[in-house]
This record gives sequence, structure tokens and C-alpha cells, in this order.
Amino acid sequence: MNKYFRLSLAIFILTLSMALLIWAYAPNPRETRIQQIAPTEMQLPTP
Repeated sequence: MNKYFRLSLAIFILTLSMALLIWAYAPNPRETRIQQIAPTEMQLPTP
């Protein structure tokens, strides 16, 4: 392999891995959903 090709490939992989590392540590947005459940829906059907 060419030395220039290996160096450019190493820099590309390093840049990609650093970008993924920064993206992985970014906080996720918190989302809360409130769903109303009627008490009749929480009962099991009678056999």
C-alpha cells in the first residue's frame, strides 16, 4: 500500500471515530407521554 493512502485512510478513520464518539455522548432529548387508561381496560376478560 502507498504510504500516502494509508495515512489518509488513518486520518479518515480517526475523524469518523471522533465524530461518532462526540455524537454518542450528546444528550438525548427527553420525551414524556401521558396516556390515559380507563380502569375497564386494565381488567382481564372473563373466560
